[in-house]
Amino acid sequence: MSDTAKATETPMHTVGDSLRDARAAANLSVSEVASKLNLTISAVESLEANQFERLPGNTFARGYIRSYAKILGLDADQLARTFDQQVGSSAAQGAVHSIDRVGEVRSVSRGMLQFSAFVILLIILTAAYYAWQTFMVEQPEIGNKTAVFERVEVERADGSVHVQTLDELEDQAVAFALEANSAAEVLTLEVESGNDTDVEQPSASATDSETTDADARLPDQGALAEPDSATSQSQTAAESVTLAPGMGNAELSFVHDCWVRVADADGKEISSGLKRAGEQLNITGKAPLDVHLGYAKGVSILYNGEPVDFSAAVRGETARIKLGQ
Repeated sequence: MSDTAKATETPMHTVGDSLRDARAAANLSVSEVASKLNLTISAVESLEANQFERLPGNTFARGYIRSYAKILGLDADQLARTFDQQVGSSAAQGAVHSIDRVGEVRSVSRGMLQFSAFVILLIILTAAYYAWQTFMVEQPEIGNKTAVFERVEVERADGSVHVQTLDELEDQAVAFALEANSAAEVLTLEVESGNDTDVEQPSASATDSETTDADARLPDQGALAEPDSATSQSQTAAESVTLAPGMGNAELSFVHDCWVRVADADGKEISSGLKRAGEQLNITGKAPLDVHLGYAKGVSILYNGEPVDFSAAVRGETARIKLGQ
């Protein structure tokens, strides 16, 4: 009984101890054994120190032990069984556990890749939608600005406001100009035909008598000079006449084609139409004068002889100015 108890208390000779003792007996170094097994020195040291957890797994550890035993001339099967007894049932569990961890890592990696790809795609779609919305919002604004520049508000005598395009106003101005030219031509033809009908050829005797009478009635040169001087004096006086109270005078000079409308303080339209580059418009009316310009950049204004700065009243290309207010 005492011998059995002593045998039980004697510690089991481990796999690592057997390998280390056999290597020392064969007079081999750790590096030499590692070179023959194609292992690292740390792997050989782990086998001899029974630190099998530092190896890739129990299956690999068992294979290393069998190879190590063959180099040293030991019984490989016996050492393998000793390893199983020493490790116990953890060998099978360790192998299964390692496989499960690999599968878990692969599954997690694939899921992360899919999620990352979805997030990137969502960001791209959001950016594209935002850019499209911005482009669609800017386009109507550009169209509205163009439409505003092409329209002009025309205030009628009754106070109502009528919106017309610059094309319509230009067509109306051209039509008015053609009508005025036609009326002027008709009037000229009527005057010429009337003169031809009324004038008769006088006879030679009548001409001589009329010449004699005319010579008798002709005043001297001094008498003729007096009316001329009187006329020039009256013209100078007319030019120096000041405006009546409540009246205003505006002089518009056009460097570009521009539609213009001018109304007095009572809303009465004084002038309206298209003015060409190089033309001037001089108007007088009850102040304040309401001036509408279709192309404000092409017009300069003098009011009562003083230049007018109406840059603050310009909206786009049009302007509305109250002169004398």
